[in-house]
Amino acid sequence: MSRNTLLTTTALLALSLPGLAQAASCTSAISGGNPVLICYTPASDTVSDASDNLTVFVTATGSVESSDRDDAPLELDGTNVTVENMGTISISDDRKNANAITSVGENLTVNNTGTISSGDRAIHALDGFEGGLTVHNSGTITSRRQTIRTEEAAPGSYIENDGLISSLEGRAIQVRGQGSTVINRGTIEGGEEVIEARDDFTLYNYGSIRLRDDIEDEDGTQLASGQVYNYGLIQGSDDGVDIDEGEIFNYATGRIISTGPEGAGIDVDSEFDNSRDAPRPAKPLLIENAGYIEGRYAIGADEAATSEITVINSGTLYGRSGRAVDLAPGQGNSAIELTGNSAVIGDILYGAGDDLLTIDSLTSGTISTGVIDGSDGFDTVELASYLMTDLLSFELDGDLVDLTLQTSNGVVAGQFLNFEFWSFGDGSEYTTAGLASLYSVSQVPLPAGLPLLVTAFGGLFIARRRKG
Repeated sequence: MSRNTLLTTTALLALSLPGLAQAASCTSAISGGNPVLICYTPASDTVSDASDNLTVFVTATGSVESSDRDDAPLELDGTNVTVENMGTISISDDRKNANAITSVGENLTVNNTGTISSGDRAIHALDGFEGGLTVHNSGTITSRRQTIRTEEAAPGSYIENDGLISSLEGRAIQVRGQGSTVINRGTIEGGEEVIEARDDFTLYNYGSIRLRDDIEDEDGTQLASGQVYNYGLIQGSDDGVDIDEGEIFNYATGRIISTGPEGAGIDVDSEFDNSRDAPRPAKPLLIENAGYIEGRYAIGADEAATSEITVINSGTLYGRSGRAVDLAPGQGNSAIELTGNSAVIGDILYGAGDDLLTIDSLTSGTISTGVIDGSDGFDTVELASYLMTDLLSFELDGDLVDLTLQTSNGVVAGQFLNFEFWSFGDGSEYTTAGLASLYSVSQVPLPAGLPLLVTAFGGLFIARRRKG
């Protein structure tokens, strides 16, 4: 039965049953052979029901309320249960384990256009819940602690939000089961990590995911593995996104921001930990950014991280500490590509692997405002869309290279440390020393007949090699 058919059927049932307007309890009915409870009076009695294929329908005039944590408004323990709420489901008790809706069955669906609120947790899939929590919200769901919560053993949660999901002191969404999905077009706000997930998690964000004002040292989104597709705002006071492994796509309208003094826009953890299996070293992470990422480091890795990191940047990476990308000393072979409207505000520091920096079809006016440091290993700069004739200067002073490059948007400059090899789009390849010898002060720089251009480029500096 479709949702619209169900709503129509239950509404007609309510109108056809005499005397229900005076009832204090929800009314039982049968629709399509399945049980239905209709709650359309204010302050209807609480519901405790273990029926399978049950639908609880709370009308716009109805409410199911409780003031006692031992008496949840809706305690639904059957399989394939649906809650259709246009009214109010609330519990005022603010003690631990005061829940507005609970379940230990399988496949609970909550469709909310009204209000669900709790002094502790709003929707709670308890221990024993076998998975399949689905929430469609275009109303308001609020709580003191976790607003929507599932435990580690409950896979496959799906939460779609076009309204408000808000926690005063805790996480707005805590889905710890494998393979969960959140799609947000509204507002999700929390007083702890706003969204906490584990492995194979998928997030599509078109709206706002942020901490409540004045909450310190908490993440916007935390996950063990999966994919983040961000078109809106993800903001934390510690990290914007804290991730072990997977993929992050931050589109042109997307903003991932850490507002705190220590956090990263994107923080890369050293271990994969789904809280079920034994922790292990994290696997590779891909970050594609066409929008805006900001933090102490725009992208930062834990000191013990060893995973391979790939960054493709055509947006803005802003490191307020003076370092935009800060990889760990033992980070594996990593690759960063700067292309299009790329703007890197701060240094880029690679780890110890054999790393690659690709500069490709820049339309911005900068390569980086800081130093790009290949660190240890055998590291390569690939000027993928440029010819030797586009390289206007190449000066080597110790390990430091000063470079100017002709692009379609004019001359850009950059400083590089600890890169051993350089390649061009025409197939030519050079060691650092070999390329520097072609541009020594005693020679006419290539291309012949062109003056050596050195562009004034504010903010170039060699920052501290490692975090303080």
